[in-house]
Amino acid sequence: MGFNPLKLVQSKPFFISTWRAWSPGLSEQSDWALWKQGALDFVADAQPDISFLPVMQRRRLSPLAKAVLFSAQPILATRDIPLLCCSVHGEARRTYSLLKDVAAKNPLSPTAFGLSVHNAIAGQLSIAFGIRSTTLALAGGDYPLLTGLLEAIGMLTESVPELLLLFYEEPLPEAYLLSTQNSQKLCVTALHLCTKKVEPNTSTLPNVHKAKLLYSTTQSPASAFERGNYQFPLIKVLLDGVGRVPLGQQWELFIND
Repeated sequence: MGFNPLKLVQSKPFFISTWRAWSPGLSEQSDWALWKQGALDFVADAQPDISFLPVMQRRRLSPLAKAVLFSAQPILATRDIPLLCCSVHGEARRTYSLLKDVAAKNPLSPTAFGLSVHNAIAGQLSIAFGIRSTTLALAGGDYPLLTGLLEAIGMLTESVPELLLLFYEEPLPEAYLLSTQNSQKLCVTALHLCTKKVEPNTSTLPNVHKAKLLYSTTQSPASAFERGNYQFPLIKVLLDGVGRVPLGQQWELFIND
């Protein structure tokens, strides 16, 4: 039988073998630790280092896609594993640019359209790292952390021993802000999830955390449409190595070493 979250009070334990996050000016776990302490702030014009990609490939990437590929690179460098990409708005700025062209009755670029769809970044990851495993793109909805983690747990429970789960958002065009809260900073979080403890394949990502999903009476966090920077509480708990992250609909992520 398949995984049914409604029949469980908690998931089977799993491991966060490695994690990485990127936001302008914060690219390593040590940077995020300083940010958490209030000793380091964001840098507005910072760019991720994607020099590992060919120049022609780099030119096609949006700022959001660059940050995603940067975050995934150490984890996917020697692995062909399933990818699970979760975002509320995806390539919103590319889409908005296309909508403006439609309104102005300008011809649309097929390339720009192809790179604006919700699974575009998942496809770019597959191409960049030669991934042949399953690749999924999820619309995060009100509770993207819950959406992504429940899907990931389902995959791990069925037959997948490991996967890469990515959350990513970018600041929205001003026209969208009448109906949703803006993500103030571009942010990407990459989690290498495993059914068994797997040592990292790089010394720059040393932390391994045991985790599980719990169904509790914890009050749900605000919807991602009301709280744009939903990844920050997760990053803080990952830095601590222990703690609980409210996910929504009375689910929470419990991490302990």
